[in-house]
Amino acid sequence: MSAAGRSAVPFLRTSPGRVAAGAAAGLILLAAFPPTDQRWVAVPALVPLLLALRGASWRQGLAVGFAHGAVFFGLLLWWISGFGLVAWAGLAVVLALFSGVYGALAARAAALGVAGRILGIPLLWIGIEMMRGRLPYGGFTWGGLGYSQQGGGPLLALARIGGVHLVGLALVVAAALLAEALMTVRGPGRRWMWATGGALLIVLAPALLPVGLAGPQAGTMDIAAIQGNVPRGIFTGVGRGRTGPEDLVIIRNHIEVTRRLLGEPPPDLVIWPENAFDRDPFRNAELFEPVQGLARAVGSPFVIGAILEGDETFRNSNLYLDVAGRVQDVYDKVHLVPFGEYVPFAFARDLVPILDREIPVDGTPGDRVVVFDTPAGRVGTVICFESTFPELVRASVRGGAQVIVVTTNNASYGTSPASAQHLAMSRVRAIEHGRPLIQAAISGISAIVMPDGEIVERAGLFTPALLRAEVPLTTGTTPYTRYGSGIEIAMGIGAAAAAAAGMVRARGRRA
Repeated sequence: MSAAGRSAVPFLRTSPGRVAAGAAAGLILLAAFPPTDQRWVAVPALVPLLLALRGASWRQGLAVGFAHGAVFFGLLLWWISGFGLVAWAGLAVVLALFSGVYGALAARAAALGVAGRILGIPLLWIGIEMMRGRLPYGGFTWGGLGYSQQGGGPLLALARIGGVHLVGLALVVAAALLAEALMTVRGPGRRWMWATGGALLIVLAPALLPVGLAGPQAGTMDIAAIQGNVPRGIFTGVGRGRTGPEDLVIIRNHIEVTRRLLGEPPPDLVIWPENAFDRDPFRNAELFEPVQGLARAVGSPFVIGAILEGDETFRNSNLYLDVAGRVQDVYDKVHLVPFGEYVPFAFARDLVPILDREIPVDGTPGDRVVVFDTPAGRVGTVICFESTFPELVRASVRGGAQVIVVTTNNASYGTSPASAQHLAMSRVRAIEHGRPLIQAAISGISAIVMPDGEIVERAGLFTPALLRAEVPLTTGTTPYTRYGSGIEIAMGIGAAAAAAAGMVRARGRRA
């Protein structure tokens, strides 16, 4: 094996050393995400991991990848421990297993030569990311590498072309080139210089790409987002609808903040967050009628997050009210949270009795994306963690949405980094489609995001707030909006090819 194919660092030739390097890479990578948001760390953080995979067996690669994922996801998602250590540990282990599979496949791809190390290993990373964004139970996308760049920087412009996964791919390719440079710096020739230059080119060249509105401006929309706030320690999580006094307090809070609009020029749209109306408005007219009257008094259409009751089920929905306070359209959440809004298999309730208390009935998912037609423009909505799934927002924009609205309830996560991490992912959605995005959170962080990812209005955690801004509209689309599915399929095929080539090479060597 050439020097470029094995580790030149003695420490990384031992299994414990490799595993330690993988774990250290996970710890360093954590700094690229909220709350620290040091996006520049993302590329160098991956280098120890990639070096540890060179010359490793598939078993060593599995251990290295698992250690990396366990440290990274375990710390990134520590806020889930608020729902119990079992929930946190279970999710961290599942995500770490995905990282372990990556490590095993990447170790074999590293033996394919320069092409395997520079292209195969990065494609495998993105392939595994896309897989865990779909499996199991609809997937979990938190911690996707491309989201580390949400605060700005040249690479973020790639999101307009290939979405968050293309940003992540570029980061891993740059890290792979740096690893190649480190492995060849003492070798003959100037290979290390070419590798370093290539890494710099990948990181800096996207600065030449456009960001911002996806096409010519086609008007504006004056939008107000309401953050009514919630009683701390009382309001916890998504449910079928509470019968205690807290949901009434939440409704009153949102009415009180919205009343600040009275006497002002009416905005084109007022947005209330997920669960702002946590009793079925169609079954509680005495509570809903004051809200309808407020819409008439303000003179604006409303989008309101509400729980709709059914026979032994519920729907988590966004309602569109016209200026007369009449419900004109409804979006039912399509992607429900497993073990949060439904229990994937019935026997889990017997194994974990707390599920019966927290999720007494399963939610019913919606079956389609809905775009609300307002007088000022077309609005696509997603609810809570749906904004972390690129395909849902892309479907909304392809359906004609000129504005992306994310209604969410992050109150259960307290002052943890969860709300900041969620907003970071929503910012990337705005850039991918060149559309303004409004995130209305019941307790924060609410924000108004421009098409280039800039936050022009932002509310802190657990404070009442009214955010208002005029945002630009367009009917244009970005390359990612038009071709995103095909681009992601191509990356997936590339990942599969890298995995297959690595396995064929391994069998050939054994033969």
